Amino acid sequence: MVTAEKITANTSFFMMALILQKLLSFIYFTFLARNLGVEATGQYFFAISFATMFAVLMDLGLSPLLIREVAKEREDTNNWFSQIFTLKIIFSLLTAIIVLFLNQILFANDAVQLLIYLTLTISIIDSFTIFFYAFIRGRQSLKFESRGTIIFQMIVMILGLSLMRFTHQAWVFILVLMTASLFNFFYSIIILSSKFQTKLKLYYSVDLVKKILFISLPFSLAAIFTKVYAYIDTFFLKIFLGDAAVGFYSVAYKITFALQFIPMAFVAALYPAFTNYFKNNKQALAETFARAWQYLVFISLPISIGIMALAEHIVGRLYTDQYSFSIWPLQVLIASIPFLFSNFAFSSLLNATDRAQVNTRNIGIVMVVNIIGNLILIPRLGIWGASLTSSLSTLLLFTLNLIGALRVVTLPKIFWWPILASIFSSLVMLLVLIFLRGIINWLLVIPIGAIVYILLMFLTRALKSADWLFIKKSIFKSS
Repeated sequence: MVTAEKITANTSFFMMALILQKLLSFIYFTFLARNLGVEATGQYFFAISFATMFAVLMDLGLSPLLIREVAKEREDTNNWFSQIFTLKIIFSLLTAIIVLFLNQILFANDAVQLLIYLTLTISIIDSFTIFFYAFIRGRQSLKFESRGTIIFQMIVMILGLSLMRFTHQAWVFILVLMTASLFNFFYSIIILSSKFQTKLKLYYSVDLVKKILFISLPFSLAAIFTKVYAYIDTFFLKIFLGDAAVGFYSVAYKITFALQFIPMAFVAALYPAFTNYFKNNKQALAETFARAWQYLVFISLPISIGIMALAEHIVGRLYTDQYSFSIWPLQVLIASIPFLFSNFAFSSLLNATDRAQVNTRNIGIVMVVNIIGNLILIPRLGIWGASLTSSLSTLLLFTLNLIGALRVVTLPKIFWWPILASIFSSLVMLLVLIFLRGIINWLLVIPIGAIVYILLMFLTRALKSADWLFIKKSIFKSS
């Protein structure tokens, strides 16, 4: 029987596992970038990005659809599982053919060709692992996926850090990822068969296939738009500027998007509440959304401005001076963090209020604009052009999603005062950081800046003691 306590425990455990995985992944990439150097890091990052961008074609929304159908406890659940499993095999083969063809045409005699072969294999393995975990999620169990996620990252950390003492070859560290992926793959199969008595078998029904493809269409479009939007800049950087440019950009990209676990934790907590309030209490929906958005701004603004002020120290100390060309792209990318964080709240609200098609449409528009922007700006501005296009695309998505959100909820004028107070507090903090960064160690500047920001937020009454409880519960007690 599914209980509220079980759901809360599952979600909290999974979110903590996800946060730990993101943190370990960022630490690992930092060491890896220092070890490989700029060009090899660019090859490593591009190969993963290229395969990941096409990996969406292996799933096409089938995994989230499976979660929903299994959760309904249908009598024909096993037929749905076997049919989707069969479709995934077909989609994976077709995707592999496409990627292998493009790899041969675009990257013949290029060092990334071998890496793409390896990352394609990893993408196929991971695609099926995600599919198996989707069935388990549908049965309201997240603990196994949480364990698999943590163990996966620990394998990468242990093997990868050990091998860094002996080699600087990018393909070796992609094999490390493959080793961890294989573990997670077999672990998910074992759990699927032993705990849920589900067997892997082929099944084909024309009527069921038509039904599945029709229902999964919104999921697949959103997934395709999101992946292309997220990784197309890396592709154009490789084509126009080469591996070193991708290496510089990868550092700025990793630092910026490593922080996504914060809004993800908020969304995990708020999505069920948004759904419930939309049906039962529109006033509570507006109030909860307003508070959540304010808190995401409160968190993201000082992070964004702080990293912009200390970007030179962060890149120089963490990645060494060889990545100095990453500083300016990082400052441009990190400026979009408040809009990026806000988009999580907007998307969650739209999806929870039966406006998923609006969210999908907005991502599709931004994807097209992003492609055009990269084609225009990268040849002219280089790495900075890719960063600028990414940040402007995030701002455009923010604008489109905000328009959609304001059609669902109405925000009072008093809502905007805490936002203005956060901007003011962040700017004062920026002045303090700029003054102190040349006087004392940059690591000591960070807590001083945080204290200044928090004190100003309390003095302006934008933040109250009761707000800490809400933020803590949203991140660490997702329900």
